[in-house]
Amino acid sequence: MLYYMYGINYAIKFILLPFFVAYFTPFFVFLSYFVSKENPMIQFFRFDSSREFDVELDIIGGREAVKFFIRRTIYLFLFIYSTLFLAVAIPFFQTPCFYIYFLGSLASSFYLVRYINYIVKYIKYKGGYIKLNNLFIEIKDADKIIKIPADEITYLEINPIGNLLIREKYTVTSFPRGLLRAEQVEVIPQVLQDMGPKRTALLKKIWEFIDAIAVALVLAVHIIQYIVQAYYIPTPSMVETLKVKDHLFVEKITYGPIIPKMFGMKEPVHLKFLALRELRRSDIIIFTPPVESDKHKDYIKRCIALPGDEFHIKDGFVYINGKRQDEPYTLGKPSDYSSFHITQHNNIEGIVPEGKVIVMGDNRTNSSDSRYFGYLDIKSIKGKALLLYWNTDDFRRRDFSRLGLIR
Repeated sequence: MLYYMYGINYAIKFILLPFFVAYFTPFFVFLSYFVSKENPMIQFFRFDSSREFDVELDIIGGREAVKFFIRRTIYLFLFIYSTLFLAVAIPFFQTPCFYIYFLGSLASSFYLVRYINYIVKYIKYKGGYIKLNNLFIEIKDADKIIKIPADEITYLEINPIGNLLIREKYTVTSFPRGLLRAEQVEVIPQVLQDMGPKRTALLKKIWEFIDAIAVALVLAVHIIQYIVQAYYIPTPSMVETLKVKDHLFVEKITYGPIIPKMFGMKEPVHLKFLALRELRRSDIIIFTPPVESDKHKDYIKRCIALPGDEFHIKDGFVYINGKRQDEPYTLGKPSDYSSFHITQHNNIEGIVPEGKVIVMGDNRTNSSDSRYFGYLDIKSIKGKALLLYWNTDDFRRRDFSRLGLIR
C-alpha cells in the first residue's frame, strides 16, 4: 500500500509538467535542434576510388550566410547564459556551483573556437565549393582552386570544429564542412567510406544522450526558477495550515519572475511588469531568509504586514494600522516576543520600511520569523504557496481533506 501511495505522490508531482513545459517549448526546440546539428564527434573516412560518385557542394552565401551566423551568435549567447544561469539556479547544490561553471566554460570555450573558425573560414572560402568524385577532390576558395588526385589521399577526417581534413602523405588540406548548405552537410559522409561505422554510431548515440540531458536540465531549472517548484515542509512553524511532511507546489508567476543574481550582476532582477498582482497580506510565501547561516535554505511563512503599514503586537494580538487582525489560522495561539531577544536588528514595531515586509508563522509559539530576523526584503521572495498535494501520514490514514489550494 505504501508503494502505491508513493506512486500517487510522484504522479501528482508531474501532472502539471506538460502545461508548464508549453511555456518553454520554443526555447527547448530551438536549443535542442541546434545542439544536435553541432555534433562535435570525430569521424574518419577512406577515399574509395572504386566507387562511382560525382558531387559538388557549395559554401553558403548571401542571406543564407547571414542567417547562419545570426543563429550561431544566438547559440553562443545561450551557451554562456545557460552556464551562468545553471550555476546559480540549479537546485540541490550549493550555489554558485563551481562544477557548472567549469563544465559550462569548457563547452562555451569549445563552441567559441568553433564559431571563430566559421568566421575565419567563411572569409577565406566565400563563394567557394568542394567537388568530389572517384578521381579527385577539387576545392575552391576565394583566391585559388586546389585539385587533389585520389591516389594521393591517405584518409579524410571530420574534426570537432566542423572542418573536413583531407590528409595526404606530406600535407593536410582543410575545408569548412560546417559552412555547406544545410541539405549538403551530410553528403560527404554518404559518399565516403566510414572507417569505423560502429564507433560512429556509438558516439552519435552518446552525443544525442548528452544533448537530451543538457537541454532537459536547462529546461527543468527554468521551470523551477520561473514557473513552479515542489517543496517539502520539515518544521511545524506553519501548523495547522501546513504540517510536517507536507509536500506542496509553489508558483513563481503571481509576483512576476525573478532573474537570479548571475555573474556580473549586483543583485537579482524582479520583472514586476510581468506580475499578475502585488503581494498581499495573508499570502503564504517562500523566501530566502536574511539569516547568514540559512542562506542556502528556503523558509515558508505568512505575509503579515506590507511596506508602509504600521505594525504592533499587543496583548497577544497583531495590530495593523491600529486595527486588531482576525487571524483564525493561528488557532488562538498568542502573538508575542516571549521567545525572542529584541534588538535594533529585529525590532519590527512601527512603520514597515519601503521594500520590506513582515512575515510570521501560523504556529506563533514555534516559528523563527520576523520576530527573530527582522524585516524581510521583498526581493528575497521566491513565490507563493499554491497547492498541497501530499502528506505521507495523511495518506496512510486515507485522509485527503487537506489536499488542494493553500490559503
